[in-house]
Amino acid sequence: MSLKQIPDGSGNTLTVLEYEGRLYPDFDLKAIKGALTFEARPDDVVVCAYPKSGTHWVWEMVRLLLAGTTDVPVVEKDDGMIEFILPEELEKLPSPRALNIHYPFEFLSKSFFTNRSKFVYISRDPRDVAVSYFHHHRKLVQYYKYKGQWQDYLPLFLEGNVDYESWFSYTKSWEEGIAQNLDQPIYVTSYEAMHEDTLGQLRKMAQFLGTRHDDEFLQQVIDKCSFDNMRATKGKNEVFEGSNSPIMYRKGKVGDWKNNFTVAQSERFNEIFEKQMAGTKAHTLYSQLNKRTA
Repeated sequence: MSLKQIPDGSGNTLTVLEYEGRLYPDFDLKAIKGALTFEARPDDVVVCAYPKSGTHWVWEMVRLLLAGTTDVPVVEKDDGMIEFILPEELEKLPSPRALNIHYPFEFLSKSFFTNRSKFVYISRDPRDVAVSYFHHHRKLVQYYKYKGQWQDYLPLFLEGNVDYESWFSYTKSWEEGIAQNLDQPIYVTSYEAMHEDTLGQLRKMAQFLGTRHDDEFLQQVIDKCSFDNMRATKGKNEVFEGSNSPIMYRKGKVGDWKNNFTVAQSERFNEIFEKQMAGTKAHTLYSQLNKRTA
């Protein structure tokens, strides 16, 4: 285990934790290791996604669906983050637990499968992920100490030289894991689908979770978990030094990548995506997104 400074094209470095050859945020190593042998329960629900793919949003909705009320204490997504919270603290949480994790499929604790815990898997346009992750790395100074610019950061993302590593490898890991574990209860959605039809997705998610709620309650959940509301209630607790801007609640938009990518960067991204993701379900979704914005 050691801290590693990864330089970008201009010499600015991104600080990550290297453990057994893999890159993580600089979290407590006991928590990072504990996630690998986590003791799951049959009624656990785990929101799984590559960072900056909508985990906060969907985890909050799952939490309210399980609680059956929108009148719940304000807690942060980190409070249910398996690789961030120490195992003994997670064990104290009452059932059913709403949890989240950013690990690839093959790193998930075997107990999830023994107990048939439920997963909610979210994907997102990787271009929007890259932009959001850039701002995440810039804002969380206490972890990453990164001061680079977008044009120098993008190659780091494309090469997987960031914590949690390659978006491409992560996404293929989950596609393969889902295909090979058809008996595991996994609800698959995307950030874009959740935005396009939030109520419809929430109905399906509630059914998947085995909770019964009418549309009036589901709409209350949607309102409670709106970007503006979460930014107002939770974002004020997550600001970085010298600014009033929340770390985890920046824009919450679909397609914001177009305001950041140059034509050359977009072409390069498409080239790498085609090479990495040909034949995957993610490739199909990506093609559909491109047609909508053409």
